[in-house]
Amino acid sequence: MDRRRFCLTALGSGALSVGALARALAYTPPTIRWHKDLKTAHRIAVQQSRPLLILFSASWCTFCHKLQRETLGEKPMVAFVEQKFVPLLLDYDKDKAVARILEVESLPCTVVLSPQADLLARVAGYAKSAEYRQSLQAALDAQDRIQQAAAVSEP
Repeated sequence: MDRRRFCLTALGSGALSVGALARALAYTPPTIRWHKDLKTAHRIAVQQSRPLLILFSASWCTFCHKLQRETLGEKPMVAFVEQKFVPLLLDYDKDKAVARILEVESLPCTVVLSPQADLLARVAGYAKSAEYRQSLQAALDAQDRIQQAAAVSEP
């Protein structure tokens, strides 16, 4: 192989590697767009008639980060949560009063409330995607039952 062809081949393969590296660096994993204010999130939950998914977390909590990264960071889970819930991320250390009212005793802790503040589910600790999604689906089912009961009891 002559020198020119070798250089062109080497440069071409290098450009492909740089391009692949640039694409990999540009990739950002899917993330849930969390609300940070309880009043705003509750207002939206009422307006949209969707349950409020409250995740209590803390900067020092290893399993909180793991839950957000692994379980809640999966693309199907991001879509599910954003479509079915109003997601609210609260800092356990800053929102101690809310944590106390909702009886949060360990982290991470997910509390799902109906727009009327009925407790629909509580997930204490880390959970893998399948188990976590089952808990969230059970919360949705509980909300449906509450809404059906309310519709039957109305005159």
